[in-house]
Amino acid sequence: MFARKGKSSDVQASISRFTDLNRDCVSRVKHLKILLDTLTTNEKRQLLDEHSFETFHLVDELLLVNDVSSQIDSAIEAESGLWTLEQVLCLAPELVGSGWQRHAIESLLKKAVYPKNLMAVRKIAIRLFLVFYQCLGVYGKATPDLDRVFQCLLPFFPLKSGENAEDVLNEYCQSSGTGDWCERLRNGPIKSTASASQTSKERAQMLQVYLDKFLEYCTRETVRIEWNDEGKRQECANFIIDKVIKLYMGECFTELETNGVDVFGGWEGADETGEPLDTADPVVIARYWLIRWINNIASATHQPSQPIQSAHASLLLYRNALFSSHKATNVALTIMREAMKLPLACSNVTHKVVNVLSSWLLQYEIPPFVASGEVSIERCSLLLSNILLSFFHSPYLPQCGERYSSAISIAFAILTSCKQLVSHRIQLPKPLPQKFWSELMSGLCAVAAKICHQSDIFSQHVSAAFTSTLVSNVVMIKAVRRIEIDDDVWDELHEVMKKGVWIPMAEQWAAIVNSVTRALILHLAHIDIFSREEAMRKATEVSQTSRRQAIESANAMMEEARKESSEGGDSLSSNNTISEDNVFHDTDDITNAVTSWSGDKLAWLQTWRRVISLVDPYTNSSAHVAIDCMSLTIKNLLSVNLHPLAHWLACRLVTVPPILLPRCVPALSAILNESSIRRPPPLLSANILLCFIRLMQSKEQSVVPAICGLSAQELSIVAPRALEHLPKMLHTARSSKDSKVSSNSLKLFSMLSSSYPGAEQILLDQLVHTDISENAVVIVNTLAILIVQKAQIDMVLSALKVIENHQFAMRLIPLFCSSIATLSQFSSTTLLQALLRAASLLRDERTRTEIEWQMVKLCVQYPQPQMPLVIRGILADRHMVLHGELVTLGGQFPVKGFEVERWNSGGVVPSEQDKTVYVNRQSSIISIASKRCEITARTVVGRHLWDLDTLDVSPRKTPVNVTNWLRKEALKGKKPGRESQGILGAMDDPFDDLPRAPSSTGAPSPIEGSAQFASMIETSRRQPQPLGQPSSNFGAGFTPNSKLLEWRSLSASLGFVPLVSQVHTNFLRDLKHLDQTSSREVHKVAVIYATDTQQDRASILSNTSASPHFDAFVSELGWEIRVGRGHEGYNGGLPVESRAPYYADAESECIFHVSTWLNGDVQQKWKHIGNDEVHVVWTENYRKVYTRETIATKFCDVLIVLEHIGDKFQMVRVRVDTTSSLEFGPLFDGALVTMSELSQLKTGKTKFKNSILPRSQVLFIRQMRRI
Repeated sequence: MFARKGKSSDVQASISRFTDLNRDCVSRVKHLKILLDTLTTNEKRQLLDEHSFETFHLVDELLLVNDVSSQIDSAIEAESGLWTLEQVLCLAPELVGSGWQRHAIESLLKKAVYPKNLMAVRKIAIRLFLVFYQCLGVYGKATPDLDRVFQCLLPFFPLKSGENAEDVLNEYCQSSGTGDWCERLRNGPIKSTASASQTSKERAQMLQVYLDKFLEYCTRETVRIEWNDEGKRQECANFIIDKVIKLYMGECFTELETNGVDVFGGWEGADETGEPLDTADPVVIARYWLIRWINNIASATHQPSQPIQSAHASLLLYRNALFSSHKATNVALTIMREAMKLPLACSNVTHKVVNVLSSWLLQYEIPPFVASGEVSIERCSLLLSNILLSFFHSPYLPQCGERYSSAISIAFAILTSCKQLVSHRIQLPKPLPQKFWSELMSGLCAVAAKICHQSDIFSQHVSAAFTSTLVSNVVMIKAVRRIEIDDDVWDELHEVMKKGVWIPMAEQWAAIVNSVTRALILHLAHIDIFSREEAMRKATEVSQTSRRQAIESANAMMEEARKESSEGGDSLSSNNTISEDNVFHDTDDITNAVTSWSGDKLAWLQTWRRVISLVDPYTNSSAHVAIDCMSLTIKNLLSVNLHPLAHWLACRLVTVPPILLPRCVPALSAILNESSIRRPPPLLSANILLCFIRLMQSKEQSVVPAICGLSAQELSIVAPRALEHLPKMLHTARSSKDSKVSSNSLKLFSMLSSSYPGAEQILLDQLVHTDISENAVVIVNTLAILIVQKAQIDMVLSALKVIENHQFAMRLIPLFCSSIATLSQFSSTTLLQALLRAASLLRDERTRTEIEWQMVKLCVQYPQPQMPLVIRGILADRHMVLHGELVTLGGQFPVKGFEVERWNSGGVVPSEQDKTVYVNRQSSIISIASKRCEITARTVVGRHLWDLDTLDVSPRKTPVNVTNWLRKEALKGKKPGRESQGILGAMDDPFDDLPRAPSSTGAPSPIEGSAQFASMIETSRRQPQPLGQPSSNFGAGFTPNSKLLEWRSLSASLGFVPLVSQVHTNFLRDLKHLDQTSSREVHKVAVIYATDTQQDRASILSNTSASPHFDAFVSELGWEIRVGRGHEGYNGGLPVESRAPYYADAESECIFHVSTWLNGDVQQKWKHIGNDEVHVVWTENYRKVYTRETIATKFCDVLIVLEHIGDKFQMVRVRVDTTSSLEFGPLFDGALVTMSELSQLKTGKTKFKNSILPRSQVLFIRQMRRI
């Protein structure tokens, strides 16, 4: 009979024992299980069909005889009976469905589902009732009385009638038959007579447990029924779906039919928030589990590897049933909408619903009712977006309390979906029309306006996410997708930003504005203002992470639901909250989407203007964020020369309230500073200057640096008002101990001090209290300019007195002394007193030498009674450089410039064939040529040459190269006691043979005070030294002549013999280089003229004429020379017949390469100017500030720009590009000086040169010491 899997005898034995009615029930059940494990599905059906009587007899004995309400042993036997009944129901569904043994099966189920039975028995009974109910339902035999039982299987399920489901089920179980039960139902609602013995919490927990299992059984048991026709399974699923919707969902959702969604008819249902319910309310619990069940069904996807009876297969079966019916589809969407209104304790199921709706909205999966063509993608997408956004109308949000993290997590998930739909799903499988995007943005704006103006914790945390979603989406739709957006949407978005009370909203807006500005610049200027690393980071790392998370979420959300469904689900009260995602703070969708300038420029410009106008910099609480954002945007626009847009933004900043003006200063200052490229409109410039004046009136320190950077004309407008408040601001800054503020205010006051009476006293007071070296330098330079400007010679000593007590006195004294040198024309005596005082204070040899050098020049130029004092100090210092300088300035230095070898006498450098002896005297190098008997002395004074020869008796011209002290020494003769000193005593005094000069009484001294100088020398009579061994430089066969004997006598007297030195092979070459050293420091300076329209090198250097003011300035730099015959000074590399201003004094020469004087074309002029280390630019171009880049050269270390202001003032701008630290004085960056002062500071006493180039030791001295 059976196709046995085991032995035939074993199967027959088990059948015999199973059908033996006299055997005990336990044994019969055991053998039935053995048979069912052995036989195939068809054989099982045949077995139960042939032995149906024995099967029901076994079930009857197991159930009807035992009490399964409290006894454990009886319950175990009852479970065996129910298992047997389950085999009958699952293996013979056609028989059961046709009504076979219906009353018997129903009687058995009444016994099993009795409310007072143990929970384990009741769960099995519910499962069997669902199988029995489905079988009858497929054949249309499920009567209303069974519907009533199906509705009341769960204890404490909330019914609209108010009945207790337990009481209804109890009445059913106690009824004698179907007629009796129907009669009781016709009598009206069944009222409970027993008092409630359980608390509300216990009843809620029990309902939750039963609902979880009941809905799981509904889907799982359907696939376990073995139908001959597989189509019957789908009918069962359709039947259960219909009954659950009608009997369960209809009871929990009161307006399911009247206000439900009709996606096929275009009705979304009215928005009704309702009253919030308690989490333990049975209605809430029932809604939670029903929503979760529907969502699990809707999220099921086809997986071929799943077996047909698996949990996933049952979900697919019910999914087909759900979406095959319009009613069920509408109910599912309505249920999902209701999920948005669940209490926040149910956030886990709300998250699952959001995931399903998001996957449909993002078109990762096309909903069945859209794929079938019954519903358009536009209608579906609008419905899905509105369902998602309905969460923000939940009655539980205003009172989220400790559940705020759950609310925030859901909100972030919804907004992320809306953002990804716009930003990431650029190419949708089913494109959406323009109407949808406008409706989506309108819906987002509506909920944002409701949420973001509130002051609760939920609004605080989601406001930035709303802003990021709204602004980013509108930019992507308009500029990237190129879809027009209604003006109403922009107005709604502006209203959201206006009413928003949270600063993070403005911060998110500012971040997006930065990205939109970058995209705009990329399209207009083809420049990416983001660094490559930053752009790559924004466009790849974060965005790809966000996209990957979105895709993984979309792919995993159904799997998560299936897993939870198969594992028994989760708890209603589980605290399943998702942490706040940083997608709204870290991602930059706009940068990710815009990687080139292939978009629509006009669309980007319109979008940028709209977006940057969303936040007002006026009265909003986040106005400071708006101002900072606009300032950064102005900076970016100016960097790429998009000046009209920057000016448009600046027009908004100049109208902000006074309290916010300080934050606008950097941007407004940048607008004025960039006027060199494109001047702002005059009205805008005037308003910016007015803002600066208002800030000065309010004593706002932040505006001071901006005023310092103004152009000459602009500064002349602001200066009068600024000087009214600067003294008080200086006092305030000094009191605040803020060094930065103090420095800025001091610099501005220094720039304007020439127009302020009594500025000197204020500066001296500031100098006393300043402890910053840079500030002290500025003060000293300003004081020097003021003293020179007003010829206040009496201020020199008082200023020096303050400076010498300063902590930086050693640094300030040399600077001050070099800056006031031009005052010698007014009172050289007072100036010399100041220099003497300064020299006595200095301890550093280099700086003291500078002052002494200055004193020497002053003494020579203007005869001073303090001359002996100066000489005594110099000699006491034993500084041979100044000694030689003093002698040279006494009338023996040539006016013309030439090399050292032409300084005092002729001669040639000895050749290698000459036998030359070199004597090292430390401060001099003396060489004696044996053939020519010439003596050459190289000292710090220069190179001098003598020829040894015998004197004849004829009169000889008085030598001009011997000083007074040498003449007096020759007249003295030899001293007593020389005879007793060996060989030297036998010789005559070598000075006796020198010619006697005429008396000095009739000849004027070359310098005043020379007598004192000579007397000091006289006191130091040289003593002869013992004669050492003769130098090896003289050969053995050498016969000395009379000249050489004379020299030997002289050298022995002078002590030269022991100092004869050996020299290296390159010594002659070094001597040649030493002799070619210039006698004075030489400098060449480029003087460039730029008209009001010239902005580049070619046009500037092409000038051959200049303005009268420039010509007057050049004429004061020095005297005009023509290179070639007649000019033996420094020519600066200029060709013959070139004209140039030239200036020289005893220590230096300076030639100026004037651009309008140079001959040749632009390239020839550039050869000279491009190699100059100092550039002085006279510019009359007020539209563009002259910078180092205008005429770029790597040799220009110092750039001085002179801006002409009217007929009186000249503004100085100084820029230094050098590795060494240079201190300038008295000119400083931003100084305002008059034309007359400028010429004095630049020509008189070479102050111009000295203020630029640091003084060093003469190159001749350095080389000599090295040799």
